[in-house]
Amino acid sequence: MGTGAFPGAAAYARKDLLQRSAHVATKTFQALRIFVNDELNELLKGLKAADTFLKARGCLVALTFHSLEDRVVKRFLHNIDFSESPNLSARQKIRQGLRKETENVGTGLPQMKALGWSSIQKKVLTPDSQEIQENPRGRSAKLRSAIKL
Repeated sequence: MGTGAFPGAAAYARKDLLQRSAHVATKTFQALRIFVNDELNELLKGLKAADTFLKARGCLVALTFHSLEDRVVKRFLHNIDFSESPNLSARQKIRQGLRKETENVGTGLPQMKALGWSSIQKKVLTPDSQEIQENPRGRSAKLRSAIKL
């Protein structure tokens, strides 16, 4: 695709969540960047390194900016196998992981037996509308945190 492949009006016809014009090639270049930089594998390596080097009661905090990154972090913390085929929904896989969990005595935090991670908050943290208005680039940010057991 060369320069001028899109008519001027069509190139920015797509709208984001804030109803701002977005170029149609934005997602394509994001996908290329993720692939070229091997971002998802690097993220997984970082999570595994955190698992190796954090001591018990150490805190892991992951800030993700798109759904692919968030999926990697979520699967890692919930001990969902990365090699299995995605036949089950993410919710079904989490439920399977939760069946393995026991209550951590004294703290009341859910404990994941296999990897030894305990969620700090029940749900993922996302920016509220005020934060999005102040910083539109952070609209897709998600914060997940866990304590190593």
